[in-house]
Amino acid sequence: MASNSDSIYNVLTYIHRHQQDVSFIQQRNSNVVSIGVPDTVKVANPDIYFPTDRLLVNRMDEDFLAKNGDLLNDFFDRTNSSKLDYSEVWITTGYIQAEHTYLVEISFE
Repeated sequence: MASNSDSIYNVLTYIHRHQQDVSFIQQRNSNVVSIGVPDTVKVANPDIYFPTDRLLVNRMDEDFLAKNGDLLNDFFDRTNSSKLDYSEVWITTGYIQAEHTYLVEISFE
């Protein structure tokens, strides 16, 4: 598991600010938001955080949650969760080469 990173924060911020340029992917799970980001978007350390045709799961630490609560809450509001809040956030990332897309999946526990 990779450590928390500015790379993930930057991608989440990009998604938040450019929602018209990304694809929100319908999910069956009520606590998950999945987003496809075009690979034309520059990301830092893609070889670490967006492995090609594989997934990487990263549990965000408490400092990340504390610093970025407003940003994460915006994504949580997109879920269909019956819970009022969350205590853990897991972010799964990967690069889908055939679709030229970075995948970002945010799971709220």
